[in-house]
Amino acid sequence: MKSTAKTVGLVMFIMLFSRFLAFAGTAVYMTFYGVDNTRINVYSYAIQFPNIIFNILGTALTIVVIPIFAGYIGTNQKDRAYKFADNITSLSIALTILLSIIGIAIAPLIISLTKFKTDGFDYAVMALQIMFPVMIFYAMNYVLQGILQSLGRFAMPALVSIPSSLIVILYVFLLGGKYGVTGLLIATFIGLAMQALILIPPLYRTDYRFKPSFDYKNEDIKRAFKLIPPILIGTSAYQLNMLFNITITANFKNTVTLMSFVQNTILYSVLAVIYSLTAVIFPKLTMLAARGEMDNFKLQVLKVLKTVVFLLIPAAAGFIAVRYQLISFLVGWGKITSDNISLASSILALYALGVTGIGIKEVTDRAFYSLKDTIRPAINGVIIMLVNIVASLVLISVMGVLGIPLAYSISGVTGAVVILTMLRKKTGSFGGRSLLVSLFKVAAASMIMFGCVVAVNYLLGKYTFGGILVDRGIKLIIPVIVGGTVYMVASCLLGIQEATSILYSIRKRLKRA
Repeated sequence: MKSTAKTVGLVMFIMLFSRFLAFAGTAVYMTFYGVDNTRINVYSYAIQFPNIIFNILGTALTIVVIPIFAGYIGTNQKDRAYKFADNITSLSIALTILLSIIGIAIAPLIISLTKFKTDGFDYAVMALQIMFPVMIFYAMNYVLQGILQSLGRFAMPALVSIPSSLIVILYVFLLGGKYGVTGLLIATFIGLAMQALILIPPLYRTDYRFKPSFDYKNEDIKRAFKLIPPILIGTSAYQLNMLFNITITANFKNTVTLMSFVQNTILYSVLAVIYSLTAVIFPKLTMLAARGEMDNFKLQVLKVLKTVVFLLIPAAAGFIAVRYQLISFLVGWGKITSDNISLASSILALYALGVTGIGIKEVTDRAFYSLKDTIRPAINGVIIMLVNIVASLVLISVMGVLGIPLAYSISGVTGAVVILTMLRKKTGSFGGRSLLVSLFKVAAASMIMFGCVVAVNYLLGKYTFGGILVDRGIKLIIPVIVGGTVYMVASCLLGIQEATSILYSIRKRLKRA
């Protein structure tokens, strides 16, 4: 259990650092080029579209690859596992080559659905056509991550986004003024390709050697193809909602870049936490389910859900409390205006409302996939998409562009409630009452934290501390430190197990030291 916790902690740290660099890269090009021009909004749309599309297929691939590949590794059938890896890798690359060709062909049709059809149409089409082939590298990335994780190699898959972020940052500083947004598109393509290519050396250090194989009649490939469609529906809910949101946002003038930035800032931070948990826990749940150890299975699911609640409810409260300070510190420089910051802060607060629901849904989906049940997550995915679309169309008429993130959060909470209800019907009681008690305690501790952070923000707002960077840094960091401290103290006083475990671990380490 200790080694699992250490692995989760390491992977979580690496993924959060990776996301930090990704945010830094986005902040650099946003402040350099600004967000009130067509080309940078075209860029934001062009990189989001193929990314979201393949994230849908890629997540499904990972979920399918790990149980099949890990199952054979766990039963000492390496030859069969490696044959499956050869086939799934080869076929995935072939499929994404086909998808890229189709995407390039229909790029004009896609752009015609946005405001870019009357403002920068030709440039938008070119940008989208440049970015579509990156899906080939996404395919390699997801499959290789699944293979490495199944072989117990978690560090490198967590590091994949670091090179791409560094390439973007270096491009803007060294060549951004000379080659502009078009050069940024090329640099981004190279960086995203590197996400897959850097996984080849660690894979080579295992005893697996890739051999191209397109045996689509292979028994394991047939089984994978049967599993993928319902998993696609289940895992695509939030990704398709993001695609819908970005496309709708593209009909509001100069808002795509801001919406994309906030969406990625909050959602990928949350998913970094969730995926670091599920990357380690999912293979374990799969093995417990295969051995029929359902009591232990339900106990592990409950522990992970409680951890998600313990981490994400205060994170959501924190995002809302320091939304303006966070956006100001991250991107409130260069060509970003105060109006841009205000809009992005409001979008951030509305997205934060749904992050806990998203986390619960993602973890519970993995529990179903471990049980080889792909239908219920698929049904829930359809419900989430319908709720998001209907809520968006209704709220946009009332709130304008702010209706988009609020609708997304409403669909996220709805999805969490529905999938937990399905899990209870599937497995019987898994400690739902205990989870509910934990949720209320965490919510209470988070509200105490929120109140303290708002009070600190008010006091700090009366003073100015040195230069702009120092002032913004202090006004962000002090509330975060106060909030984290207050939350941990309140959690311990309320008897939240996760907090007391952390405190016990710290005391133990101090005694050893």
